Amino acid sequence: MINHIPVLKEESIKSLCVNKSGIFIDATFGSGGHSKEILNYLNNDAKLFAIDKDLNAIHNAEKNILKDKRFTLKHGCFSSLDVISKDWGIHGSVNGILFDLGVSSEHIDNPERGFSFKNDGPIDMRFDQNSGSPARKWISEVSETLLRDVIKKFGQERYASKIAHKIITDRKVNKIENTYDLVNIINQSIPKNEKNKHNATRTFQAIRIHINQELEVLRKALEKSYKILAPRGRLVLITYHSLEDKVIKDFIIMTDTNLSTPKDLPLDKKFLKKMFNVISKSIKPTENEILNNSRSRSAKLNILEKCDENIG
Repeated sequence: MINHIPVLKEESIKSLCVNKSGIFIDATFGSGGHSKEILNYLNNDAKLFAIDKDLNAIHNAEKNILKDKRFTLKHGCFSSLDVISKDWGIHGSVNGILFDLGVSSEHIDNPERGFSFKNDGPIDMRFDQNSGSPARKWISEVSETLLRDVIKKFGQERYASKIAHKIITDRKVNKIENTYDLVNIINQSIPKNEKNKHNATRTFQAIRIHINQELEVLRKALEKSYKILAPRGRLVLITYHSLEDKVIKDFIIMTDTNLSTPKDLPLDKKFLKKMFNVISKSIKPTENEILNNSRSRSAKLNILEKCDENIG
């Protein structure tokens, strides 16, 4: 198993596990780093449930963690967390949910998964390889307009038009199958290398987000979280780029009655209810953590707490 260092470990776990005898969900199990540390932090009567949409993550889970009677692991996507929590019998009773939204070390370091521009391998990019089609198939069929829009919107790439046009032109001559094929095309499309960032970073991010529908999946999970959580239950979210941050910001606005309700709407205040309080936002890793784990560099920790349903 590829070694994965949990990002913002202490900050996230202490923020999540306010009640050490509570019920918690690790919505992004991955290599199990956070789950393992959460179990070490909790009391013997606590419960931790975890899911991951990557079957490899389920199959590769360490035996020690699977033997822990407090722990339950299931294959699934966190956009279906409402259904899964009902199956577990914990819907409405969860004291905290952790979302580590980063791409795992297994995905980045394994060339066969096709996530990284640093390793040559088939362009797949799916978190769940048993669902949907690999990114290389989408690249071979997508229109230039949609490709440009995806790279621009999800990659915030200013050279999106040039890159999209070059991909469409080149695929007429040669199949774009491997990551290095795509990297070479991007390098030929960008007139100037960006300082401290690989030319392919934004395009690879954009295609990955689109293939996995990452932002829409996150929106659905956040919208469903209110009913999954117990009163004063927490959402602990680790983000890695501004698009994820925006989804969370929009969610906070939507669930704040003072901001989401039109000011001229004639509603009695007793019918309005704030859903979440922001406990902390945009907590960044220390310089020491970044030094020991470079992948934590862009991470931010956001903590939301469900308001007491009886208030109002």
